[in-house]
Amino acid sequence: MFRRFVSANPQKAVDSFIDPQKAEVIFRSHPSELAAMLELSWEFRIWFEALPLGHPFRRSDISELPKELLDHFTVSNNRLKFANQTLDDKVLYSGITSWDHLIYAYLIENTNIYEIFRQVIYEYRHSEKLGVPLASAQHWLRNTEELFFRDSAPFSIYSVSSYIRPDQGASRRNAYYRMFGMDLNHGTRDNKPYPYEKPVNANREFVSTFEEFLKEVWVAIANFENNSGTKQTDDATISLLARRLHDMLRTRRINGNLSQEEFWFVSMMSWVHLSLEFDSPIVVSVRAEGSNEEERLKKIANQVKMPVHAKSNYFFRLADPLSRLLTQIEAGTYNEIPTVSALYAKGSPIEPDMRLIINYWSLATDRNMKEKVRS
Repeated sequence: MFRRFVSANPQKAVDSFIDPQKAEVIFRSHPSELAAMLELSWEFRIWFEALPLGHPFRRSDISELPKELLDHFTVSNNRLKFANQTLDDKVLYSGITSWDHLIYAYLIENTNIYEIFRQVIYEYRHSEKLGVPLASAQHWLRNTEELFFRDSAPFSIYSVSSYIRPDQGASRRNAYYRMFGMDLNHGTRDNKPYPYEKPVNANREFVSTFEEFLKEVWVAIANFENNSGTKQTDDATISLLARRLHDMLRTRRINGNLSQEEFWFVSMMSWVHLSLEFDSPIVVSVRAEGSNEEERLKKIANQVKMPVHAKSNYFFRLADPLSRLLTQIEAGTYNEIPTVSALYAKGSPIEPDMRLIINYWSLATDRNMKEKVRS
């Protein structure tokens, strides 16, 4: 969510449109203002009554805070004002606010970013081993600890922990496994498997189906300008695989299931991701300036003696386009044969995303999505 608040177009791609000045405004805000942003984002979520609960455009009917409490927040014309500034006026219009797909949170967390920043906060709160943080970084430290490293405020939309679910790390892994049949690639600090409730009902065939889908789309991309001979493009198979993915994902979403958890987990990872997208106050404080997220994360990890995944760059590059693609698949965009050409036709808005996803998924998994050849 937080990256959308500071992007050039909060409802579309945010890949390279982060405004550092707006980001620093967010980092310096009071924790209650940040909580208000999340509550109002949930209140103004996309809501099409005719669609079933769980659809990307009608995620959940879990209620926001009562109106009399929301009215205490400083809002004008559906815009949240804080720190004497107003964010992009398209961020919080009622009925259009959305957030990234859960796959975004999974990919960002796979870099080990969350645990690395946990250690950064630990070091600053217990010593001056990392030096004295900049005054502007003090705000970041307070907000990050208040929002993401303590139990959430009761009754808030991001309150997803309790005596039943005391460990948010375990809850995130449970959600990732339910949705994608995948665990994170790192365990506990002592290299043991992270303990969590592995669900019986999970999309264990997601990866194999998704990879077959990518291979078919690549065949279509490679054959798009082939004007002689027999084209190997198989729109019917692409559509069938898209529908299988759609059915898997939407089964986990019935009646809005997992929507509240997704909202919060995506928000968590968006915050720490945003912290690395420029030389932010915390990055400068840890002397980790760099040209991209991966370089900064590696420098921070080295300072706190934590591991960073060797393929973090691919996870960062995949997060946004794959979030967009899975949202479209869940919406049923490619369930019908006539619609699938948008995935591979040159000039289509989604075709560049597909190329990125195919390339970076291959690099991240060491499995070649371009190997499919028909006889």
